[in-house]
Amino acid sequence: MSETLGMTHSEILTRENLSGDELARLEKIISRRENGEPLQYILGNSEFYGYDFHVGPGVLIPRHDTESIIDAVKNYFAPDEKFCFLDWGTGSGCIAITLLLEFPESFAFMLDVSPQALDYSRKNLEHYELSGRARIITSLDEIDSQIELLVSNPPYIPSGEIAGLMKTVKDYEPLIALDGGSDGMRFYREIFAQSNSLLKHNGYIILEAGDLNQVQELKNLSRDFVFRREFFDSGNFPRALVFQFQSEGVMIL
Repeated sequence: MSETLGMTHSEILTRENLSGDELARLEKIISRRENGEPLQYILGNSEFYGYDFHVGPGVLIPRHDTESIIDAVKNYFAPDEKFCFLDWGTGSGCIAITLLLEFPESFAFMLDVSPQALDYSRKNLEHYELSGRARIITSLDEIDSQIELLVSNPPYIPSGEIAGLMKTVKDYEPLIALDGGSDGMRFYREIFAQSNSLLKHNGYIILEAGDLNQVQELKNLSRDFVFRREFFDSGNFPRALVFQFQSEGVMIL
């Protein structure tokens, strides 16, 4: 009601009735919500790490659990440190843009293959006036220098589990941002395989994990990357995993 009527909660409480136009607008939104459409799509925005981001159909809605990635980066980089990073599967751009805001000397490559998602990335970059500190890309070939950090919340839900997700997720959010292949590990493998040529020696990979099995699989996935630490979300789940690149080793795929 607050968003629809452009009123504060206190103002709503003091209103005795709604006009016909106001009631019609509110009923339309309530109907969309009753059908399972995510509230963030209806309102057109979502909060992440204290910042607001434009979202809508075709882009994954930012999750508070993913904020643990930001906490992890803060543990390894100083606020005034100058570094370049890649946000693999940037979606709305919430991770990359939050890092740009929290680390004023950083520069971001924001990678995604979805035109719809990248439309929101651009819109959010423009909203925070950060277009000059980021490059939106659709291929790793567009990265012209080695980076100090790779962050990602990749699709990690096993294909066979998609049908069992909540209606608000499976029927509305983009499948391309959810489906991680038969075991949910497809994009993790790709990230590790490609990162050898992307990262500087001793650079970091920070990934969001979906369940405890994936946490263990990620820790064992590559000998080129040393597991450093896990960061827990608000539900005390090891959500963000930190790996450090070592230039020698054999990849396990």
